[in-house]
Amino acid sequence: MKPSFTSYAAKMRQANREAVATVIALVVIVAVWFIGGIGLSGCGIEVFSTPLWIIGGTVGPWVAAIICAVVLAKCVFADFSLDEPEESEESEESEESEESEESEGEEVHHG
Repeated sequence: MKPSFTSYAAKMRQANREAVATVIALVVIVAVWFIGGIGLSGCGIEVFSTPLWIIGGTVGPWVAAIICAVVLAKCVFADFSLDEPEESEESEESEESEESEESEGEEVHHG
């Protein structure tokens, strides 16, 4: 279901909510990178002759970024237009087409 925002202010609140959530996601990804890369650098564990901190510092943030993107898309982001409601656009278009038809009609009568 597409959320309906009744005012421009409500749309701006949603946009701010999305921006804040995106910054939080960035902080989570950076934290995973620090913990996985720098935090695991002291341990001597190796996986297929590769130190665990390399895997944790590369694969960990990648997985965290995918999870954050899915959570943001499913729970935070909303699809809406910042333009005026569609009803006013339709009425403006119909007025413009009527004006252009009238001006075309006037040109024919004068010519």
